[in-house]
Amino acid sequence: MKKIISNIVIASALISSTYASDVLAIVNGENITTEVAPKNFKTLDKKIQQSIINKLIEKKLASDYALSTDVVNDEKYKKVLTHILSSGADKKKNSDKSSLADIVKEKTIKGYTKEQLESKKGLFTFDFLLDKKAENMKPSDKELKNYYYSNKFKYDTPAQIELLSIVVEKKSLAIQIINSLEKAKDKLQEFSIQAKKYSLAPTKNNHGYLGKMPISVLNAKLKPILKDKKRGYFSTTPIKTDFGYEIFYVLNDIPEYKSTFEGVKTKVKNEYIQKSVKSWAINKIKELKDKATIKIVNK
Repeated sequence: MKKIISNIVIASALISSTYASDVLAIVNGENITTEVAPKNFKTLDKKIQQSIINKLIEKKLASDYALSTDVVNDEKYKKVLTHILSSGADKKKNSDKSSLADIVKEKTIKGYTKEQLESKKGLFTFDFLLDKKAENMKPSDKELKNYYYSNKFKYDTPAQIELLSIVVEKKSLAIQIINSLEKAKDKLQEFSIQAKKYSLAPTKNNHGYLGKMPISVLNAKLKPILKDKKRGYFSTTPIKTDFGYEIFYVLNDIPEYKSTFEGVKTKVKNEYIQKSVKSWAINKIKELKDKATIKIVNK
């Protein structure tokens, strides 16, 4: 399960402060200082600073909440967190037998202040809490099917075409290029050569590559010409467009794919759980924020 908290609260740079820390906000009686803000915080525009402070407040609330839950008693949690923190600890001061409490209490992590260390610990705890929620979710087939049919467009693939193009100003030159293609043994290679030599489009140095696109987005003039064309097809007559005279080469034709619930069930389940847990996290932080006593100091 990906870390969802990174999409909700700021992933602040937990680095050693190179300047005296200033209090930015007070949340439920505890200070948030510039120690947990980006290093260049003081040089930023006021609006950006306020946005960062808001994210730091959310991070603080999420961290404190997670640290108050039973997840901190989880043996896997304690083992992983101890490893994370001890990996940065001063080896001269810590033995392999150092406990998690010892590491945090003694503040022996190189480069971290107490506030930064608590922030790092809190965010890890919130992430771990979300991962546990995801692991424990057992959505029913009914829930998953409802999600699937509401988002079916995400799992279906429309018919697509992958194109190369050469654009020239004169019809006579377009016909000359087509004649060269018809005579060539390796038509794709010849198309690339001709594109680089004559095309007026910015794609000339990339073999004339236009990219992959749904057939449905082709304009009214090109759609009837190209919609049924297969790999290896190239224009045998120049096509007049707004850009000049164009010659197309079909690099690939991709048929429409219509998904089935059973065919994408695993993907649907993962996305449904991720979305559900993210929604829970957003709502929880909002709930905590509504109940919290918050004072913005930096204005």
